[in-house]
Amino acid sequence: MVIFGDYHTHTRYSGGRYNVKHATGTILENAMSAKEKGLKQIAITEHGFSHKLYGVKRKNIDRMRKEIDDAKQKTGVDILLGIEANIISSEGDVDLTSEDIKKLDFIIVGFHNFAKAKNLKEFFKFRLPNMLNLKREKDIKRNTLALMKAMDKYPIDLISHPGSHMSLDFETIGKHAVNTNTHLELNGKRICYSKNDVKKLVQMGVMFMANSDAHSAIRVGEVNKGINFAIKYDIPQKNIANLEKFPYLKNLKRN
Repeated sequence: MVIFGDYHTHTRYSGGRYNVKHATGTILENAMSAKEKGLKQIAITEHGFSHKLYGVKRKNIDRMRKEIDDAKQKTGVDILLGIEANIISSEGDVDLTSEDIKKLDFIIVGFHNFAKAKNLKEFFKFRLPNMLNLKREKDIKRNTLALMKAMDKYPIDLISHPGSHMSLDFETIGKHAVNTNTHLELNGKRICYSKNDVKKLVQMGVMFMANSDAHSAIRVGEVNKGINFAIKYDIPQKNIANLEKFPYLKNLKRN
């Protein structure tokens, strides 16, 4: 199995807010690694603006676009400017403005412990229970509804590592993902679906993406964890959107 592209990669721009060393390498180095491994396309998806430790700075987005254009010319790899945005409220808000969205080719949304909540109320209502990894019925219901609202509000291409630090009703999320043309991830580090979850998601036609979540150039394209998971739990190749084909990307259609 060969992936067409890796749509979840980080560079040194993740961690730029406080100069925290979270990811290494440059956009060019990620692209060079992708070329060496035969990938046709990658997305640079730094952590979202509200992440307290690893968030990319808004002022760097235009600079990143220029670096992407230069790296495309040097490597021949198509490179998308994306972001791994954070869900920051129970109402499905994420840390993107309409102006941010206009500048992006690809949008991932996920839950991260160190992202700032929308306000103090949402910190106690939404963020803190997830930081504590509570999995009560009311937490699962609240999280599931929040993610569904996010898919309705924003042109989200991919949900990153679903279920990680944010317990979900995967059956409900899967149905909404199908209705909104949103991919669910087979993450190179964290996969939280059970065998029963996978069976239901495949039956309803959910499209997955196998990505590396690379934090160094050498890890770009390393999706064995996701592919092995797909083989183990009988996810058909046709349900992996970036496997040997160009995936449907709503933000590229929008742009």
